[in-house]
Amino acid sequence: MDALVIEQVWAVVMLVVGSLILSICSKWEKKEKAVASDPRNRFGKENTEKTKPKSLRGNIMTTLGTLLCLGGMVLFLLHI
Repeated sequence: MDALVIEQVWAVVMLVVGSLILSICSKWEKKEKAVASDPRNRFGKENTEKTKPKSLRGNIMTTLGTLLCLGGMVLFLLHI
């Protein structure tokens, strides 16, 4: 194999973009978890207010990042 074909280059790009999306999403969720676990934010509130609702943004970013990574890996392996 002398060089990568264009599909393999796109697969690597998809894998890198998917990884970036997943790392950004992870950083945001860690920050949100740190704020939610702060004792000043927990006391004096009802139980329904203490539980953090699932964010639609986090779900979409996780799904998109996972699909991009998986698609990039499959595309790369298809063109070996």
